[in-house]
Amino acid sequence: MNRRALLGLALTPLLPLLPGLPGPAGAQTITAETAPQYFRLESHTDKDKKGRDIVWGYIHNTRGKGNARLRLLIETLDDSGKTVATQIAYVDEDVPLFNRVYFLNRVNTPGASYRVSIHSGDWTRLGGL
Repeated sequence: MNRRALLGLALTPLLPLLPGLPGPAGAQTITAETAPQYFRLESHTDKDKKGRDIVWGYIHNTRGKGNARLRLLIETLDDSGKTVATQIAYVDEDVPLFNRVYFLNRVNTPGASYRVSIHSGDWTRLGGL
């Protein structure tokens, strides 16, 4: 083993401690059941310039453990309120601790109305600093 390889092996455990570098990949820690205790979601429906349905709004990180990368569940509802289609949408930005982020997604299946909820996510930076 050469000197560079040995140095790389010696420094590998320290990489998660360096600022600006992501830590090791962890398990998914935000679920649909735990999301309401950390996030507040406000969503609205509208049409884009081509007349297609969109959902948009803000996700507020009210009591999280840090910054979060989230995925949304968008449910298309019929006139009676039954779910006729679902889709998972990724939020483009991490949601900072004690802050909010804007989202906008085009709906794949048009319907009478839509329900948006947090499907899952991961904490990306603990402590939010």
